Amino acid sequence: MKMKRSSVPSQILILTMAVFVLLVMIQAARAQSSMPMLAQASSSSSGQFQNSSGNQAQVLQIGMPQRSLGRRLWENTSLSYYQQFLGPTAAGNGGETYNVFQEGLDNPNTGRAPLQSFHAMNLRHQINTDWAVGATLSAVNGYTDAVTTQGRNGTVTNKPDSEFFNARAYVSLPPVRFSPGTLFTTLSYEAPTSSISKEDDMRWGWVAAQSFAFNLPNVRWTAGLSGQIYRIYYKNNVKAPPFSPALGGRPTPLQTMIVSGGPYVNYRFNDRWMLGSVITMDWDQRGVQSNSRDFNNNLPHRGRVNLTYFPQQIKYLQSVGLFSQALLKYRNDTTAFGADFSVRF
Repeated sequence: MKMKRSSVPSQILILTMAVFVLLVMIQAARAQSSMPMLAQASSSSSGQFQNSSGNQAQVLQIGMPQRSLGRRLWENTSLSYYQQFLGPTAAGNGGETYNVFQEGLDNPNTGRAPLQSFHAMNLRHQINTDWAVGATLSAVNGYTDAVTTQGRNGTVTNKPDSEFFNARAYVSLPPVRFSPGTLFTTLSYEAPTSSISKEDDMRWGWVAAQSFAFNLPNVRWTAGLSGQIYRIYYKNNVKAPPFSPALGGRPTPLQTMIVSGGPYVNYRFNDRWMLGSVITMDWDQRGVQSNSRDFNNNLPHRGRVNLTYFPQQIKYLQSVGLFSQALLKYRNDTTAFGADFSVRF
């Protein structure tokens, strides 16, 4: 699977979406603040606060000092940044890594790529305890030389170029609680801001991401199931051959749906340390398979184990961690080590 990437102008779209979200919130806040604050006070049966005629009196309700609109928006809006460094593998060239998203197959000599970092920005506004809206933008950059590797359709070269992915706007829905656990849902709209998406005549996409967290008796343990459905719409689901069929050109069935998910288990040693694990499996549809029940094995099934530290006294820094990820069909050359951190403003 080729990841959909974009050029620097995609930042303009993400900022536009963020401004739109904030304008909607401002209008809602103004409408709420204009409500009248007059109230009727009834006479008391005990005679307290009652005038001699016993009539009801209209009083002005004086509220506590209110926070300004700007301060309310500031306090409920956050900007987060996450970076993941994908380092060397347990075997192979020390200047290379294994990235399952860069033509990674369950075969030797595939998915080799430069050492790299993944970046993600998340602008989020918490409307209340149940609802939140936001926008995300992510990118990748490499540190070492380009790597030639085997792909699904032959030899490919993974370069260390800095590239942006498609921009998304999302809404987090209220959690749904059941006796076994709680279901969390986020719906996202994806805009075709990447150069590859434009080349493929992508129209738009949506993502439904869900997580079901089990109710466990020990608060140190968290476990559940997570997954997502990613649907992409194109002008045509099959891309025309890049050159004449008489010369061997073949049409390309575009990836129209990805379904992925798996279980996760975390153990919290204390407030500062956590050991986590997750398994991810996924399938896809391509070309004429859209709207059918036919699915293909997409990326190799894989697992990840991470050790995370949560600082308590460093402002803005949310977490720092180390991880290892590998295919379920274990091989040293597809087992990568890395580190990550996140900050929140």
